[in-house]
Amino acid sequence: MKFMMLLPALLLLALGCPAHAASSVEEAAPAGLAPLRLAAPFVPQALPLLHAGESEAFRKAGATAAFTFWRSPEQLRALVANGQADAAVTALPTAAVLARRGVPCRVLAAYAAPLWLVGPTHLAHDGEPPADTFRRLLENAVLLPFGPGNMPELALRMLAAQAGIDCTPRHCGSAMEALNLLRLGQGSVALLPEPSASIATADGEFAQLLDLRDVWATAFPEHPDMAAACLVAVGPAAHDPSLRALLRQSFAQGMRQMADAPESVLAAAAERHMEFNVIRERVPDGGAALLRSASLLTGERGKKAVLFVLQQLHELSPSSVGGALPADDFWDMGHDG
Repeated sequence: MKFMMLLPALLLLALGCPAHAASSVEEAAPAGLAPLRLAAPFVPQALPLLHAGESEAFRKAGATAAFTFWRSPEQLRALVANGQADAAVTALPTAAVLARRGVPCRVLAAYAAPLWLVGPTHLAHDGEPPADTFRRLLENAVLLPFGPGNMPELALRMLAAQAGIDCTPRHCGSAMEALNLLRLGQGSVALLPEPSASIATADGEFAQLLDLRDVWATAFPEHPDMAAACLVAVGPAAHDPSLRALLRQSFAQGMRQMADAPESVLAAAAERHMEFNVIRERVPDGGAALLRSASLLTGERGKKAVLFVLQQLHELSPSSVGGALPADDFWDMGHDG
């Protein structure tokens, strides 16, 4: 029963849609030292920010952190506009638009995370090349449980355009609604990020049919990293090189810890936010594979991946990136290795 009550909110949070009021966790801070204010949606890559105050990088710098879940893109924009965030995990188009609107915004790191086409198990064809699976699954309407112009839809449209496929999206109000429409036969597949995809397929009724990252690597072999989201420094923090380096280093350490010790990372997160308990209880292997599923992108490799995605977005829909590609001061992704 607890799972059924939490699932709608979890799926909405993972998609960056409103659920309930924002929540925050603040680490104890020495007197006179303001904590860095960090924000992320309910995705696995929120965990490095949630635990940033305990990271080796923050401890060495004597820094502290306050964490907030953002529940919608509108809330994130409000946090930034009101000077209530120093760094955030967000979709690439959002970061580009913020920069184009004159908001101090620097990309510090990016990542490529799973983005699943989910549907009935009979649609799974073992051994089928990703490009063929993609073409087959797009023969009917794809259910999109988020508003037009969000990054999952843009990724789908970029890949469809590259393959010369007519994509027929059908927007619906939530991931739960998308799953119900699949049950009624009113859609072929639904497009879900993590952890929504793993939660939705945990009971075996639906299957994760295709990760769009596999299609991307086939469609763009010279640019195989499907960077869809990033860590940005905003406001005064975007102008401070030492803070930017600290934030990037802490995020990288957090991503490595997720891969090395996913069980302990999730357990610590669940003590602060009950949403993470659902991942531990409902996702196979307690969510360990889920926490290891994203690829961190920094340095020249990261910049190359992010820039290519933004170029593709600009060709597809210039307004999605604010009308033009970001300026040179958009980038501070450190060095490779």
